[in-house]
Amino acid sequence: MLPSLNSMATRSIQRGKAVEPHISTLSRLVWPWHDALLVPLAALLAALDLISTYFLLEHSNKPYVYESGPLARWALSIAGFNGLYVMDAAAVAFLCTVATVARLFYARLGLSGFARAAYVLTLVPYTITVFAAVVNNVLLTVI
Repeated sequence: MLPSLNSMATRSIQRGKAVEPHISTLSRLVWPWHDALLVPLAALLAALDLISTYFLLEHSNKPYVYESGPLARWALSIAGFNGLYVMDAAAVAFLCTVATVARLFYARLGLSGFARAAYVLTLVPYTITVFAAVVNNVLLTVI
């Protein structure tokens, strides 16, 4: 007889609870600080990226610099820096929503380690990437 969907889900959650401490440890290695700091950090870095991009493109007087991100380049070409701002805000809001929904999903299943890991592993790569873009923009503006 085939197992019911409910029993399969219950067994899957039980297996998840067995590895949850390891997943929680991994998420704390990736982001050891309080996870509530990730959303403000993502918003701050997105704002710094917008500002540093503006200064690089508009005030560096370097003809060889350009916006390399295809979506950001499209937003700039359609609506200028206001369009880039709206696109950045929408991207950060979308990413934070995905992270929060994943966190709530796992928390509802009683898997708090997975909940934190899903949240952290969704937002940390974005913050690292945007931080690198900010550093790149600042260095290209100054050098």
